[in-house]
Amino acid sequence: MLSKNNSSDYSDNFDVSGSDGRNIYSSSNRSHFLGPRRFINFKKLRKRKIIFACAIIISAVVGLIGGAMIYTYRMLDSLNYQPIQGSGTEYVAGSACDPMILNVALFGVDRHEESDVHSRSDSILILSLDSRHKKIKLTSLMRDLWVHVPGYKDTRINAAIALGGESLAIKTIEQNFGIKIDRFCTVDFEGFRDIIDIIGGLDIEITAKEAHHINRLLLELDSAFSQGGIKPFKSPLLKEVDGRHHLNGAQSLQYARSRKVPTAEGLHDDYARTFRQRRVISLVINKFKSSSLPQILAVIERAGPFVRTNLKKSEIITLGKNSLKYLQYEFVEFRIPQDGNFSGQNINGASVLVIDDLSRARYDLAKFIYEDSVKESSYSKEKSKVRTAPTHQNAPTATQTTDTSKNSNNTVSSQPTATNMASTANSAKPC
Repeated sequence: MLSKNNSSDYSDNFDVSGSDGRNIYSSSNRSHFLGPRRFINFKKLRKRKIIFACAIIISAVVGLIGGAMIYTYRMLDSLNYQPIQGSGTEYVAGSACDPMILNVALFGVDRHEESDVHSRSDSILILSLDSRHKKIKLTSLMRDLWVHVPGYKDTRINAAIALGGESLAIKTIEQNFGIKIDRFCTVDFEGFRDIIDIIGGLDIEITAKEAHHINRLLLELDSAFSQGGIKPFKSPLLKEVDGRHHLNGAQSLQYARSRKVPTAEGLHDDYARTFRQRRVISLVINKFKSSSLPQILAVIERAGPFVRTNLKKSEIITLGKNSLKYLQYEFVEFRIPQDGNFSGQNINGASVLVIDDLSRARYDLAKFIYEDSVKESSYSKEKSKVRTAPTHQNAPTATQTTDTSKNSNNTVSSQPTATNMASTANSAKPC
């Protein structure tokens, strides 16, 4: 106990001295605090004890919160933070953006070997957190889209991340579709599986054919993992019957990757895959709505090592604090390209999707994300060249003209290039 004469920054309101100036808690003379009652105000002492007890409780709560914050910060260290070098404005000048809408690019990569650094993206989505319209918006970009990749030849959009990581993949999205990407998250197969397992799996209506295909993919992936030095999942197989199935993480992963069997709704190929991916994410969001904080923390902690992101710790914590509000937002879905605005073509022996009217695709995407702030009249249908990135050293140069020559399969190749891209003045606020 500090005496009255002790110099300290700490100042409490307790008077620790008796009328004679001696410390009433001194053990030298017990009679000092057993003396006449007039020296002790028991009501005041009782009030002080209550205040002291409240102070202890408050301190304990603050300590627990502080401990939780320290734990959270340490836990967030498990995420692979990867800042994007440069702002990218050289390629995305005029891209649509809104300070109340956060666009996060989600990349799912098909890493099959331990040594894989950059794999092609098995899925590409844009998650838009729209605080202006109180919506969570999810857009699928079909991975076979034929696009211009800055500094490279025109190719499928899913090759961009393999050529130059998330930075190049983001520039490719921004340049082709005129949408500002604020952040990214990349997850590989193991992280995806863990996320689903931690939240207890997903209940999904599937057909017997889908179940059979999922089982085949499970076995194929385990074989590829074993050969690549990655521990196989060894997931149990599904019963191959129509109906509602409870899928674990590995099974949900293969469901989301399936494209060679139609959905119950009759979708085929990559349309089926992107539909399944959006369904899985919507089910995950619904799961999080009823998840506890420990479950959410467990997802981050266990899946962290398999996630790359340029979200900072402070940003993740801010999103976490507001997550209960965000999870009440309406969930809506979209896909690029929209029906009627693309054609399937064979280019250099590869089956790809070519957007017929890029101005229309840019408008469709901007309208979905930014809604009322986007005006169709602002999207000119006149085709003009978009400024491109400098070519990477020793890399193939970006195609500058449309190649209408026939390939080895005698299929006409009509390759959309930078020359064919629409230069658009977006009515949403430019970045």
